[in-house]
Amino acid sequence: MREKFTELLRVQAGELGVQLEERQIEQFYQYFALLTEWNKVMNLTAITEMEDVVTKHFVDSLLLVLAAPELGLKLDGSAEYSCIDVGTGAGFPGIPLKIAFPGLKVTLLDSLNKRVGFLNEVIEALGLTDITAVHGRAEDYGRDAKYREQYDICVSRAVANMSTLSEYCIPFVKKGGYFIPYKSGKADKEIAQARSAVKKLGGEMKDIIVKVLPETDVERTFVPVKKMAITAKKYPRKAGLPGKEPLK
Repeated sequence: MREKFTELLRVQAGELGVQLEERQIEQFYQYFALLTEWNKVMNLTAITEMEDVVTKHFVDSLLLVLAAPELGLKLDGSAEYSCIDVGTGAGFPGIPLKIAFPGLKVTLLDSLNKRVGFLNEVIEALGLTDITAVHGRAEDYGRDAKYREQYDICVSRAVANMSTLSEYCIPFVKKGGYFIPYKSGKADKEIAQARSAVKKLGGEMKDIIVKVLPETDVERTFVPVKKMAITAKKYPRKAGLPGKEPLK
């Protein structure tokens, strides 16, 4: 299995222009092994087949390099950006991005403490540095001066309405930085409805980018949002409100 895993990851990452060294491939394999092991006792992912994990979790996470080339994610891993992954779940896209781009300084935020326990296990087992997993809600951390407007990039593969996700995520981004959500398939209507919310939060939507995962017909839509102005202090609203009453 390891040989097949290595070949598949190397080829598909290579199609994105990401060349992985042996150590990085080994880290991805360890991650896969931990994911499938922990998944037996807690619900981390419905995707467990090796080929699907490589394509739909690992390579999907790395699609960011095609979606946002202006970020200058150096393929030698030297880019020193700070990145927060909101609603990271089992660590996607934050951990694959950290493995592929070691210069990234990553914060993984999740609201379930058991998942944070898994993330810490992965971080330790893979020997990753400059990466932290924290337990809490985006609405609370987004108001904390230690995290608010501290990041060059905010990413999220969380399943949430674009307006809601923007309120969770844009407060974390520095002025001039980017919030880049990973949306499934075509999301034109949802994105159009979120334009006003994005503007209220200090962001400006850039061109929508649609990519297809290698060897599949699965589409991934990226909506890069550039932070143009400081977010008003009243955002994010208190826990629960962004989801119940998305900004309009």
